Amino acid sequence: MTRSNVTNASGIEWLRRHLGNGYRIHEIESRCPNPMHIDTTILPLGPGKILINPEYIDVDRLPAILKKWDILVAPEPDPIADGMLKITSLCGKWLNMNVLTVDEKRVIVDPHHARTMRAMEKWGFEPIPCEFLHYAAFGGAFHCATRDVRRRGTLESYF
Repeated sequence: MTRSNVTNASGIEWLRRHLGNGYRIHEIESRCPNPMHIDTTILPLGPGKILINPEYIDVDRLPAILKKWDILVAPEPDPIADGMLKITSLCGKWLNMNVLTVDEKRVIVDPHHARTMRAMEKWGFEPIPCEFLHYAAFGGAFHCATRDVRRRGTLESYF
């Protein structure tokens, strides 16, 4: 979790109490004064791989449980040329991080984020380009607009 303008310390403690001892909640410190979307701050991409926003996250201050993971630093986002999208996006410039992981290799990325697609390839992922930038006006991108209903495979812990 990140503490932000939508998640405060009381909410974090409430979730810890609600979930009980069977779950561990790890707080991720953010340098952003008003992070709203955790998926433009830090995003697990698969077992042992986590994407971080270099503006918001200090790698040295990540929880100990993430220190052994591969830390992938998000590239600087490509500029958005569409003037209306700049005005209407509620999520700031780091929407390039808001991708959707299909499995351990495939990740859906808007083709406007060319640097992110190249970085994903470099990290061993197969980016699947899918135009979705106009969804930004509604407050997010792939990760915000989707919900797991059913996944195949077995439940496993990445920790």
